Amino acid sequence: MNRLQEEKEPKAGFSLSVTREEYRTASLLAARRHGSLRALPAAVVVAAALLALGLFLLDWDRFSFTTALIPLFLCLCCPALLIYVFFLEPQRLRGRADEDYETYQALMKDAVLYLYPDYAVTRTPDLRLHDQYALIGECIETPELFVFLKESERLLILPKRCLPPEKREELEDFLRLAFVRRRHVMRNWVF
Repeated sequence: MNRLQEEKEPKAGFSLSVTREEYRTASLLAARRHGSLRALPAAVVVAAALLALGLFLLDWDRFSFTTALIPLFLCLCCPALLIYVFFLEPQRLRGRADEDYETYQALMKDAVLYLYPDYAVTRTPDLRLHDQYALIGECIETPELFVFLKESERLLILPKRCLPPEKREELEDFLRLAFVRRRHVMRNWVF
């Protein structure tokens, strides 16, 4: 077998099926790394600073409604900011992900993913995607998923359950090595 034939042989080929929950998780992970949830740690620090400033400015000796208005407003901004960052914005992203999932399902019906040494090919009856690892900006790994961020709106989602059981460990190590400098390990979308 010559070298050209060896390069055309995929390391693995397997069916790719992504559930709605996996798609939501991947969308939240992408938003956490490069989207609207990127400022999550800063929002927690700002919320704590607002609470501390509000409590510091509150004059307990001469307490009146007019002197307590600004400090109480600052104290109330803390939970409002946390509710927005941890509940409202993720809820909005989940709703958007649910809408996008319908399109994803239509495009990726009966998808098969082939992993080659330098690129991945996703084939469906209507579509063929060729993704070079060098052009994929980042890989996020969770215990259940690999999420590859190619562009601001394009994700390649690889659930680990789809990997062939006999090659699972080998393929996970291969993907970790292929994205060694661009791989981020996260347990969930928050941390």
